[in-house]
Amino acid sequence: MTRALRYRDELCERGRDAARWQVVDPEPRDGWIKLFDKETHQEEYKPLSDINDAIVAGSLTLARKNAPRVSVPAQHDPTLDNAIAQVMEHIRLVEGLKEKYKVSLAKAYVLARDQHKCEGAASGPFPSRASIYRYIQANRNRLPVLLGAKNKGNRNPRYTAAITELIAHAASGLYLVQESTWSLKDLATYVNDRAVAAGWLSSGQAVSRAFIRKVVFEDLSIDPEIDRMDPKLVAAAKSIGKNRISCAAPFERIEQDAVHLPFVVQTPNGETSNVYLIHAIDCCTGMPVGWYMVIGGASESDGLKCVESILYSKRARLDKLGLSYDFDVYGTPHQLVFDNGPETRGERMRKLVRLDIDVMHCKSRHAHGKPFIERLNRSLKEALQTLPGCTRMDGRDGQRDPVKLGDRLMTIEELERWVVRWYYESWADTVLKRHLRTDFHDTVKLGGTPAMRWKKMTQELAYAMPLSPPLSEWMLTLYEHEVRTLSRKTGVTCRGFNYRGDNLPYLVQKHGEKQLNILVNPDDYRQIYVDEGGGQPLVTLTEEFVDDTTPAYSFSFMQERLKEMRAGQSESAAKAQFRQDVHGRSMETAGKTPRKKQTKAEKNRAVADQAKASSAVRRAIDNPVRPAGRGATADASAPVQMAFDDVAPLPVLSRINGEVQG
Repeated sequence: MTRALRYRDELCERGRDAARWQVVDPEPRDGWIKLFDKETHQEEYKPLSDINDAIVAGSLTLARKNAPRVSVPAQHDPTLDNAIAQVMEHIRLVEGLKEKYKVSLAKAYVLARDQHKCEGAASGPFPSRASIYRYIQANRNRLPVLLGAKNKGNRNPRYTAAITELIAHAASGLYLVQESTWSLKDLATYVNDRAVAAGWLSSGQAVSRAFIRKVVFEDLSIDPEIDRMDPKLVAAAKSIGKNRISCAAPFERIEQDAVHLPFVVQTPNGETSNVYLIHAIDCCTGMPVGWYMVIGGASESDGLKCVESILYSKRARLDKLGLSYDFDVYGTPHQLVFDNGPETRGERMRKLVRLDIDVMHCKSRHAHGKPFIERLNRSLKEALQTLPGCTRMDGRDGQRDPVKLGDRLMTIEELERWVVRWYYESWADTVLKRHLRTDFHDTVKLGGTPAMRWKKMTQELAYAMPLSPPLSEWMLTLYEHEVRTLSRKTGVTCRGFNYRGDNLPYLVQKHGEKQLNILVNPDDYRQIYVDEGGGQPLVTLTEEFVDDTTPAYSFSFMQERLKEMRAGQSESAAKAQFRQDVHGRSMETAGKTPRKKQTKAEKNRAVADQAKASSAVRRAIDNPVRPAGRGATADASAPVQMAFDDVAPLPVLSRINGEVQG
């Protein structure tokens, strides 16, 4: 009871344990009271109205001596409320008799007890004198007369601070560790052993696991599972549902996912449990809008098959399964939400934006980013888990072996038929809680089941439904684009295959032998398509060895198969010997070994040498060797005597200008 401030009451600010102000004088003076500021160590006055407003808003907390740790309103105990009301009745009786007869409190207590006994009240015995005194004193001090069960227990800590610190240190290093093998029981055993060894506990004492858990939660981690699990799993396991996803119209948001079906099925090639279902749901109505079942790991091509089932009518697929329903759900979604599985990654998935589809990928391991399809996955498994071949038991997949137990396995077509029947006959007529809640504030009641909502919006209210894209635009988006040269002999060669057909003369006559835009379906190598542009229909060319019985293999499969076939074709010994014989006979009749071609420098040097030789020959012709002046018998070693009698005198030249001087 805090009806008024009292002397030495303390005021604490929000988020702080220590008190900031202490009441010095609770008597207001002109609406102001005196406080002592423990930070500035000065007395100051504050308006009582401001203090009252702060306490009401929660920015200030009143701390009073002997006040309980847990207030009476916070305990939510009706029994305590009744007990307080009865105690207050006893207090009013005692104090009323005291004032009426002008007697002491002790005498008033006796009178009240006798009166209570005479009246024979069914509320039980009258409290003792000490209890009445304690109640009256607490009431006068503006304290609760009863504390309540949540304030029971020791006020002092049960264990010393050293033990609490030991628990915190051990839990931080051993228990609150990613993927730790230490359990709470192991941690308690370790803490007790260390505490006994340190002398903090006697041999008969032990710290309970409840106290260790309390220390971990209050001092270390509000959620120990977050600290112990793989960080990649935290986002999904500890996600917070802050906002609800709401859609105003069909196909505004479509969620698609691949789920592993817990079934063993019979196929022409044997038994398999590797069955995946790629399906999608409309978040506005809750109706499934597309599906595609595949054996083996799902790929991008399988994901695109599911997208195709969303875009176009499913009448043909339903007829193939022997099913018929009065409504068909298809159209172009405004937003398509995927996870990061292998069936959603690829260049072709990113090209869906060309169809005005907003493609959104959730973060890795954020399954809560597409909650509608995740709930559909679980509901589907729970609805079909009693069928033969299911491996699901006690809510978990893979817990039973249907082959060992002798189940008559279904085929993949039969399993798909059960899935589609569940879509249209069970889930479509299931009342969904989210639909009931939205009807509270919707002016038009749309219905509580997916089928009712779909029919109400599309048939009665005539919502504008998104149209499917033209098939040519879907092919332009789905297929890969390449540029290849057209040849009148081989047609179009693409990825190692030649494509011809009846349309080849038309293309050659119209375009000639030039490059064309080619559309290639990676999942079907049999045909390619020529895009002439301008919105014209695509022109089909067929692979030259394909006929009506050729399977629709993918390009990657065919290329790998051809590679394996070439690797297995080894050369025969006779062919290799023939080639060696040809080479041997050819070498016998080979001509001279051709000389090495001269470099430019070598050629220039050779020409220069020949020119010098020719020049020397011409000089020899022009200036022949003179005959010897002596006989042949002359001594060749004797010096030759030169005679200059017949030589004309040389002209005298000027050293200045080089002219002949007279």
